[in-house]
Amino acid sequence: MTKKTFLGAMAVVTAVALTGTALVASNMGFKLNYALNLAGAAPDTGTTTLALPDNRQTGLNNALDLMNDIGFANVLSVQKYLKASDSLQVYTGRKNVGGPNAFALAPGEAYRIRVGTTVNYIPSHY
Repeated sequence: MTKKTFLGAMAVVTAVALTGTALVASNMGFKLNYALNLAGAAPDTGTTTLALPDNRQTGLNNALDLMNDIGFANVLSVQKYLKASDSLQVYTGRKNVGGPNAFALAPGEAYRIRVGTTVNYIPSHY
């Protein structure tokens, strides 16, 4: 093998090795896509349960922020399970309906989203 052939082969091996390590997937390379479907035939109510990731950044702090992120006009309510009373806290974002204050969102906690139109939700703040 000549020196020129050897150097060419080593260049190819190096390129393959570098490409192989560059293709390793990480959890930073994708976004979640939730399908929030409109109510259909009974017993479908248009309610979807979703949990937001633990590594929340900024901008999504309460139920109103979540409604705005999904699209306020698409969302009828955001609900949170209250373990102490075995009930749901409902927030609608509308005046005199669902309480005056939007409840805080907690990382990793599940929420029930009730929609009035079918929408795909890709969280923009994660």
